[in-house]
Amino acid sequence: MRLTFAAALLLLLHACAALPPPAAQPSAPPAGVLQAFALQGRVSVQYGEQSLSGQLNWRADAAGDEVLLSSPLGQGLASISRDARGVRLVRPGEPAVVAENVEMLTQSELGFRLPLSGLRYWIQAKPDPARASQVRRNAAGGVEHIAQDGWKIDYLQFHENRPRKMRVAREGLEIRLVIDEWRAN
Repeated sequence: MRLTFAAALLLLLHACAALPPPAAQPSAPPAGVLQAFALQGRVSVQYGEQSLSGQLNWRADAAGDEVLLSSPLGQGLASISRDARGVRLVRPGEPAVVAENVEMLTQSELGFRLPLSGLRYWIQAKPDPARASQVRRNAAGGVEHIAQDGWKIDYLQFHENRPRKMRVAREGLEIRLVIDEWRAN
């Protein structure tokens, strides 16, 4: 069974956010990267002729992630959690979908694999240190653009030295994020 577009969006966002397996991780997080945070924001997605917008709530720490995607009016559409046991997708009125990792879940539910790392770093205006990237900076030294794993990340607005508005695009898919609230945990 294929996912609804809203659940596919949630999987996409979480797949971008998931951490690589512990063996691939550096021994210490890169300087300035929050490992534990919570954020609230708005997201819009354009995929081909389909579009979706909604609210995003994301709590993350070194042990895992919890992501809730809601409609613009706040109705929960889907949630996904990741911890040492694996990944769990829950949609209202449907049985939970469980997988060992986000890559397996997106392969089984979407039919293709999505990148495992990136968004956790990109929302902090940093490239994933485990992968090759190109970073373009503005005259003041701030990050304007990151290109990594075929994704193009453009920073449209900052607030208190953190991205507030950003665009993440790849092969006919565009995700726009507006981060309304950041909290370091």
